[in-house]
Amino acid sequence: MTLKALRLRALAKINLYLEVLGQRADGYHELNSLMARVTLADELTLEPQEAGANQDTLTVAAEGLEPFMAGPIGSGYLDPGFRHQNLALKALDAVREYNPEIGFFKVHLLKRIPLAAGLGGGSADAAAILSHFGRLLGLSLDKLMALALKLGSDLPFFLGPPLAVAQGRGEKLTPVALNIPTQAVLVNPGFPLATKEVFRALALTKEPDNNNLGPDWRSLSGIGPLGRNDLLAPALKIKPELNEILRLVKGLGAEYWGLSGSGPTFWALFSTEKRADKAQKSLLASPFWSVRASLARE
Repeated sequence: MTLKALRLRALAKINLYLEVLGQRADGYHELNSLMARVTLADELTLEPQEAGANQDTLTVAAEGLEPFMAGPIGSGYLDPGFRHQNLALKALDAVREYNPEIGFFKVHLLKRIPLAAGLGGGSADAAAILSHFGRLLGLSLDKLMALALKLGSDLPFFLGPPLAVAQGRGEKLTPVALNIPTQAVLVNPGFPLATKEVFRALALTKEPDNNNLGPDWRSLSGIGPLGRNDLLAPALKIKPELNEILRLVKGLGAEYWGLSGSGPTFWALFSTEKRADKAQKSLLASPFWSVRASLARE
């Protein structure tokens, strides 16, 4: 199989609400979340290697992440563990199981989505690869979804509609059409936050109706109020310094705001570009990373 070099875009996501219903027997958590893709995106360049290569190579550059330079791509070096855990490379391995003839690649990852930020950057990168090679190899959507779920709970969303309710581990997707503000500002403190730590702090029981999360806020036929996130309290418990960002975001005058995923990135939605631009400019004097984006249409 002769392949050409290609470039892929991988859009980030935000959780417009996130409800944790309980812990499953398999150790994962049962979720109910409204997820939206946003225009903040990583870029991947894949260049086929010559015959005889036996592994993919990975180089990484960061763009627009200052002062967010924590984690394995900070300080101008690539931690070996980042390569081992990189979901884009794992996605290539998964695709090769179906067709080894695609060979191996030199992968260059231009990171614009912060690491361990609740924005699904690694999952988005992997899903972009699965989607491209799935079309190339004629894999069914069901097969791609199964591959995606093996790699991570967020991955199926990136193969589906840009705005959807995700349930189960995240693999049960229901497209929705909502008249909500589309202009976004994302704010991040400049340090990563591990998802496992946040769920551990949540300390749910295995019974969805006995998880001590307070009243049931679900409404609108299962679509909850924008901004609710059951992981906010445990994230604040682990990193109390997030309260400073919380105060800033609350003061931006957004129609809606909230924490994305397990954090530590907060989002704010505005009805006009002018208001979102003004809010983002007001954050430039803060020590935090922030970026303008909008809800994606595809």
